[in-house]
Amino acid sequence: MADTSDDEHHLDIERPRDRRGVEIDEMPEASPSDHGKQPVLRRDKQRKTAYYDYASEKQMSQTDAKLFYQSIQRDGQAGFPDANSPIRRSHTFPVNFGGEIETLSRAGSLRSRRSIHSNTQNLSSSSLALGHLDKSPNPLTIPSSERTTFGDSNASPKAQRHSIREDDEYEDGDPDVSDHDFEPKAPGRAPTMLPISRVGTQLVSGIPGVDPSATISPELAEIYSNIQKVLDIRHKYIRLSLQRDGDNPKDEPGWNIYPPPPEPVWDEDKARSLSVRMARDADIGGSDAAIMDGQTGMKDASGQVEPEPPRRRAKTWVRKAGQDIGEDFDISDLEPLPEASDMEFRLDDHGVYQVFENAKSAELDSPIVNVPTIREFYMDLDQLLDISSDGPSKSFAFKRLQYLEGKFNLYALLNEYQEMAESKRVPHRDFYNVRKVDTHVHHSACMNQKHLLRFIKSKMKRCPDEVVIFRDGKHLTLREVFESINLTAYDLSIDTLDMHAHTDSFHRFDKFNLKYNPIGESRLRTIFLKTDNFIKGRYLAEVTKEVISDLESSKYQMVEWRISIYGREMSEWDKLATWVVDNKLFSHNVRWLIQVPRLYDVFKSTRLMETFEQVVRNVFQPLFEVTKDPTSHPNLHIFLQRVIGFDSVDDESKAERRIYRKYPLPKDWNTTQNPPYSYWIYYLFANITSLNHWRKHRGFNTFLLRPHCGEAGDTDHLAAAVLCCHSISHGLLLRKVPMMQYIFYLDEIGIAMSPLSNNALFLAYDRNPFMQYYKRGLNVSLSTDDPLQFAFTKEPLIEEYSVAAQIYKLNGVDMCELARNSVLQSGFEKNIKERWLGKGCGEKGPMGNRMEKSNVPNRRVAYRHETLMEELSM
Repeated sequence: MADTSDDEHHLDIERPRDRRGVEIDEMPEASPSDHGKQPVLRRDKQRKTAYYDYASEKQMSQTDAKLFYQSIQRDGQAGFPDANSPIRRSHTFPVNFGGEIETLSRAGSLRSRRSIHSNTQNLSSSSLALGHLDKSPNPLTIPSSERTTFGDSNASPKAQRHSIREDDEYEDGDPDVSDHDFEPKAPGRAPTMLPISRVGTQLVSGIPGVDPSATISPELAEIYSNIQKVLDIRHKYIRLSLQRDGDNPKDEPGWNIYPPPPEPVWDEDKARSLSVRMARDADIGGSDAAIMDGQTGMKDASGQVEPEPPRRRAKTWVRKAGQDIGEDFDISDLEPLPEASDMEFRLDDHGVYQVFENAKSAELDSPIVNVPTIREFYMDLDQLLDISSDGPSKSFAFKRLQYLEGKFNLYALLNEYQEMAESKRVPHRDFYNVRKVDTHVHHSACMNQKHLLRFIKSKMKRCPDEVVIFRDGKHLTLREVFESINLTAYDLSIDTLDMHAHTDSFHRFDKFNLKYNPIGESRLRTIFLKTDNFIKGRYLAEVTKEVISDLESSKYQMVEWRISIYGREMSEWDKLATWVVDNKLFSHNVRWLIQVPRLYDVFKSTRLMETFEQVVRNVFQPLFEVTKDPTSHPNLHIFLQRVIGFDSVDDESKAERRIYRKYPLPKDWNTTQNPPYSYWIYYLFANITSLNHWRKHRGFNTFLLRPHCGEAGDTDHLAAAVLCCHSISHGLLLRKVPMMQYIFYLDEIGIAMSPLSNNALFLAYDRNPFMQYYKRGLNVSLSTDDPLQFAFTKEPLIEEYSVAAQIYKLNGVDMCELARNSVLQSGFEKNIKERWLGKGCGEKGPMGNRMEKSNVPNRRVAYRHETLMEELSM
């Protein structure tokens, strides 16, 4: 026999190698059961590791993937605690997580899943020393009954932190792969892998429940202290002004809404009782014991029809949605009005209305609430500005916001298909039939341009000889008005109206304001778009009813219209309230905000007033009078029941030159210069604070402060909003102030954004930070701002959502989450919100979400809530 040993040394024979490049000496012998199959190399065996194995993952076949998906579905139906995790279990997460003794396994391998119990005995455990990961126990070998709950401050750091480590599994791998901490599982909460950075022998972590005293540097501690200081200052102002959730009497269960909203089509309690009865009858007498009859109720086995419980109705006649707008309102139903109060009020020397319990308290100058002075306000404002401009604080906030955005991207990758599957399982609900509120829209521009054009043409044809205006010493009919501008009804078109602000209004707020004039004629604006004119706003009321009819017909779209009180004279309030009440502009789809334009400089230059104090008197004096005695302004008392708050509007890009080292009081502000933004906000806040306390004491609804802020101009406006505003509109400048943006995130301050409006005025659509805010978890909603200038369709809010969905690639869950945010931001009554979103919608996290109402998966809400809690815990 020839000797072949020398040949083996001289011939270059390629031997099989494993994934590390090491030659494999022997091939494993095939067992009889593997006859006909290729032998399995050592490199192809499933590794029992908790981390991703690229080689084995690439070799997973389509059949294995299908089996893996089915196992995930089976585990979810079996009630595994991690099946509903907001951060979806990855392929490598143990399928038996949550058992009494928990082990690691590859979820994608059936063989490794069968060997779970055999591997349990091989897992090592020992005491944990911070910085010595080699001796750390495996947290998954700890019985769940002995585990530390999420955020338990009474537990020691040793009990709260565990490191995943299997020494026998990492002997050939990268040792850094094991440098991760695992958050202990809390009852009812999803296990979450959190990032940890290695610094020397210590671990710096953002995990809740970890004692930070040994790891946080003095600089980081100072940053945490500054952030908490800002939140404390804001909470002081919001608490004092009664702008928190639950402070408003209208959120109490017994609040009466008039006219009442329509009864729900789907009676949930009745449906539940029927299903329980059917299940009980099925258990007793079989499946044929009860039969559902959609028209007459329930039929039992004998065929007898059980009568339906009578539905409570306030009146025998119920107005149909979209028809007979306002016909269900009768002012006599609200009589008698509440009696006058014994409390007193007066305007103090600082320009703030103070309320006193009685005449004696007024003499002692002891108001029912101590409103911060303007000096205290500006001291707190300067403190906020100092913190927001601090370099380390800005860097910290910027990195945390980047982390939040990246975390959401990862969450979306892992959960996209699970969320889609959950949405498909919800009956009836989709984006079109979940409630959505247009949280920022101006009433005088609430219709689209085509709608206004049709209305003007119809008036020209039907009543051309109606006197509509008194101008230049004579009365003019509608025909004479159009003859004076050389136009007929046939000549009118969209191009002739020229009210779209798409091309020539960018950074030109003056030109944008001129777009409110049809055909460029201010007289047409006075006739068709004003409440106080020769015809007492009848044309605007008629077109408003048409818009309300469209809203009620769509059923799922609500609006919060902003209508102006300029502060030129005290009678403005009575005129506006009379216009609303006389024209019966009441709808369950509509609530109102009062916007106060910052036009003192215009009034001063035209000599309408002498000092800024007159603006304060004209805006707030009637409100305090009607709160003291509703019979003094009966229409105003009724109208205020549908008013939810105040807004401050004007061009924010105007320069604010500080000519005073110390701002004068309103009674001394007699220059032609307009007060700065923060000055206006303070006097709105201060007087709303006194008014809210009095109104709550009397059982009347209170008001919120929701101004335009951060659209352009100085970033200091955002600091004033953080101090004393419930929520804001626009907020574009938050992208330039990371610390303020982080504060908005931590305190969930609402932001009503209008990308289409911003695209025409201040910021191109592709540069709008809306999507960035949304990913980071800020409380944002979409709104239309001015449909007359920007919208093309009959449903401007749907148009806003559709454009955002196309540009930002929003899916159905994203849009439903934005719609849910808009409802929570809105000022509708709590019982109305609970009808739209479900009972307990004001609670945080998944407990406040009902997917059958909102169409937002609980995993999405849980992710948002847990991420916020992690940030707050720092």
